[in-house]
Amino acid sequence: MTTRKTMKLILKLFQLLLFISACSVASAQIKQTARFEREQKNNDKEFILVSLKEKGLVLVRDNEKYKEGKQLWEIIRLDTELKEVWSFELYVENRLRIVGYEYRDDLVYLLYREGEHEASDLTLYTIDIDSKELRKYVIKQELTFRVTHFSALSHTIALGGYVSNEPAILLYHLENEVTKLVPGFFVSDTELLDLRVNTNNTFNTLIAMRNTKQKRKLILKTFDSQGALLLEDEMEIDSKKVILSGISSTLINDELFIAGTWSEGNSKQASGIYTSLIDPFSEQAINFYDFGQFDHFLDYQSQKRVAKLKQRSLQALKVGEVPDFKTYAIPMRLEEQPEGFALLTEVYIPSTSLNSYPYWNNSFSSPYYGGYSPYGYNPFMNRYYTSPYQYNNNQQSGETKMIYASLIVFDLQGKKNYDYGLKLEDKKVGGLEQTADFMYYKESFALAFKKEKEVKFLSGHPEDSVEIDTLTSELSYPDETVRNDSGDNSAIRLWYQNAFYSWGYQSIRDRSPNAESPTRYVFYINKIEVL
Repeated sequence: MTTRKTMKLILKLFQLLLFISACSVASAQIKQTARFEREQKNNDKEFILVSLKEKGLVLVRDNEKYKEGKQLWEIIRLDTELKEVWSFELYVENRLRIVGYEYRDDLVYLLYREGEHEASDLTLYTIDIDSKELRKYVIKQELTFRVTHFSALSHTIALGGYVSNEPAILLYHLENEVTKLVPGFFVSDTELLDLRVNTNNTFNTLIAMRNTKQKRKLILKTFDSQGALLLEDEMEIDSKKVILSGISSTLINDELFIAGTWSEGNSKQASGIYTSLIDPFSEQAINFYDFGQFDHFLDYQSQKRVAKLKQRSLQALKVGEVPDFKTYAIPMRLEEQPEGFALLTEVYIPSTSLNSYPYWNNSFSSPYYGGYSPYGYNPFMNRYYTSPYQYNNNQQSGETKMIYASLIVFDLQGKKNYDYGLKLEDKKVGGLEQTADFMYYKESFALAFKKEKEVKFLSGHPEDSVEIDTLTSELSYPDETVRNDSGDNSAIRLWYQNAFYSWGYQSIRDRSPNAESPTRYVFYINKIEVL
């Protein structure tokens, strides 16, 4: 009898050990593995961070110093361990202000505009991240061109925007310094939703036709680096539906995939997410999902309301109608992996102070607005010109509350697979900025957002349970503590593979008895890895 009880006890212990072992394998470990600091003074401008993926980061800052009529900009390159590789000073003409940045093929692109007028010339600087070779280009403007998108191809940059409220695409070739307008645009009642460069040095444009007298269409075009049309696919949209936004994939897989938000009628709030695989040789369906069809998209609501909204969604689906629930939602990033596609969409409450000017992130007044802050203000939380125009979002001059981040994974056929979400705790941002970011790597995922000195992670694998972790910013010295962290001027972004970088501004107190200065202010970057 004793032996039987002992054997049962050993078996239970063995099962418990197996369970613990399985949990430890399945659970992701979130660790801060490196940190960079730079002293910050009250009048210092905030850094712009340019990701070089596996080659590090480049930091760009206006130092507000002048020499012989030119303005000094500080450029710093860090490696993936956040160690400084090099730094130098860039002198630009006094009237130039930065309006965009990009990275491709070991070149950092910094785009400036002269003055405030949309017809003024653009100045482009390229910096080789290895040799530090600097080249300057002046892009003459013969038209009043409101630029909304900026992307780099090999030896070419693509600018998307509007001329007299009609979409236009401009290519500037660096080798011969020639500007070319891409044909096939300048169409009334159309909107440029996306301009995105593919991995094979071609680029896509996504256009929504909104002429209510004709059938509404969603048009994707793919061009080579010289502006020659390679592919065109027109998709007719139900007359009751309107496309609010869209993002295209980048041909990591063999198929081009598009996703975005849609609504019914003329509402600026979204009813759901649409997806489609591009096929110019046959009719293809656009998948329209209302928000109630996802497992977790509505989780920022109360459980009782979620149940009610999902029931309404099921009832509407049975009779072919659209549920009445709508919300302000905007797609922020589309990631492509061999296993499928992942879409980050954020839900927000818009500012009560709205500018009637319809182009998001395209006001050419001074970008440094707002009250005094000891940390400065960063208008480039997203890249200025690569933030897409959004039909459902007016230019906002006040604070926006970001309330929820949704991560939806689709299979290679473009059908929804699974989804997760993370509450953003009503984080306030200036205008409308990407707040969360995610990793979708080797079939695992991590969804994260930063609020003050903490980063919150939702991570896991679709076949395993998910976990929520909170990581507190670790300082450089054991006797130091954080007095204050600039929650509004900080964020987290995917860096490469399983690594993120988060940044912000901190007031740090040194409690050691021999401290020369008990309080210091720093700009910092933390490297965070999902292991």
